Amino acid sequence: MRLWTVLAMVCLGTSVAHATGTVNAEQLRTYGTNSANLVYVFTSPSCPHCAAFHEDIMPTLIKDLADTGRAQIKVVDMGHDIRAIGASKLARCMTNEQYGRFMTDVYHNQSDWAYAPDYEQKLKGYAGKAGLNAKSQERCLSSASLEKTVLEQRNNLAKMYRVRAMPTVVVVQGVKRKTFVGADPKILPEIEALFQK
Repeated sequence: MRLWTVLAMVCLGTSVAHATGTVNAEQLRTYGTNSANLVYVFTSPSCPHCAAFHEDIMPTLIKDLADTGRAQIKVVDMGHDIRAIGASKLARCMTNEQYGRFMTDVYHNQSDWAYAPDYEQKLKGYAGKAGLNAKSQERCLSSASLEKTVLEQRNNLAKMYRVRAMPTVVVVQGVKRKTFVGADPKILPEIEALFQK
């Protein structure tokens, strides 16, 4: 539990005002409220398997676990290069609705931005389309404290849960922990079974 205290202390600073409220960009993307059962999703915007996960698995996890109150889902940004970290920083400044639209564009257009010299402009275009204004985009992309937090959370949580590949799902139920790696939808019934017991 000490690590969570450290993470809570690190999570200060960058926030973005939206019509629906303020988003604290330095906290993990969270769906659902039942923190007794936690589902961590380790993913990166530039990972091709993560794109498949976002499309084929994530909507079902949110619908079946978070929306039903059976679990809380936390998305851990695992970007390992400047492009993916930039996408993660923009995503952190969005509401859940904006985030869904943004990440869909980011994953569907991976080949257009992930290796492009003008990747930042492309990411800003997706962010604007999702509803994040230009001022908020600049604030998030230029925030050194947000980048530090994203990287510390990535490193600390990946170490804590021994994440070696992406995407990875870690289900934490009390002292029990189960890990699933990959984007094969066959993991969905196995995850579901953990909540039937």
